[in-house]
Amino acid sequence: MIDLRLIETFIQAARRENFSGAAKVLGVSPGAVSQNIKALEDRLSTRLFARTTRQVKLTPEGQRFLMRCAPAVEALSDAATALQEDHAAFRGTLRVTSTTSFGRTHVLPALTEFQAMHRDLIVELSLFDGFVDLVAEEFDLAIRAGVLPDSDYIARLLLPVTPMVCASPDYLKTAGQPEILDELSQHRLIGMRSNPSQRVFAWEFEPETGRDPIRHEILPCVIVNDPEALALSVAHGAGIAQLGSNLALPLIREKKAVHLFPESTVQSRGIYAVYPTKRFAPIKLTSFIEHLAERLANRSDLVFSQ
Repeated sequence: MIDLRLIETFIQAARRENFSGAAKVLGVSPGAVSQNIKALEDRLSTRLFARTTRQVKLTPEGQRFLMRCAPAVEALSDAATALQEDHAAFRGTLRVTSTTSFGRTHVLPALTEFQAMHRDLIVELSLFDGFVDLVAEEFDLAIRAGVLPDSDYIARLLLPVTPMVCASPDYLKTAGQPEILDELSQHRLIGMRSNPSQRVFAWEFEPETGRDPIRHEILPCVIVNDPEALALSVAHGAGIAQLGSNLALPLIREKKAVHLFPESTVQSRGIYAVYPTKRFAPIKLTSFIEHLAERLANRSDLVFSQ
């Protein structure tokens, strides 16, 4: 039998391709990680890592070993976690990361309510709009917006989001209201920059039946990287922007914005709860997701309906 501590060391080092990072997670020295990896390689008579002076990378044999042993170790960890949570379901720490705007407005209040119901639980909220590696950074849950790519994560839709083209009444009074999409080029447009890619988001419109949404590239005169700043720019009359319905609808109700091209509006996005695939998801995690989902289910005022 192989010592499970050696396999756990291997998995942590393999996921990070870094012995120092694995040592930090495991609470040991980098030298101890190196010794454990060597001991495992000797036991298996196989080289698992290709080492250079700057980094370590898995060999093909190491990659195959990781694919086979990681699920087994995670299953053991999940079984132990499930047993422990039978005794202390709402203790320890729940680490959540969310996009900044949605996190401040919706996730933080929900976390506060949830922690008030479970006083022994420590809750932590990290607001960040870029990519987050939930496993490497040890988050339990991410709240993310957009169209999610296929992945090994579980994603639950919390709130459908519809991109809505909006402008303030004052702006339209001065600049006139565009009647067709081609007239947008004659107006001041406000763009939203993607933090991970640094590209300005294209706008999306209703396609012909059975096709993907039409993507409309824009030439903005104002660019922001925060959804709330985008909404405020519209309210202050800076120009025309495409806002998520969760931000656009409150402005429209307050007469601070007008919805343009309603017939071309496409329902294509959403806010999702995303967490790593596990056989035994912690009760504190699933319970909080349910709490947040129920809270948002009552916010029909944030959902666009044609």
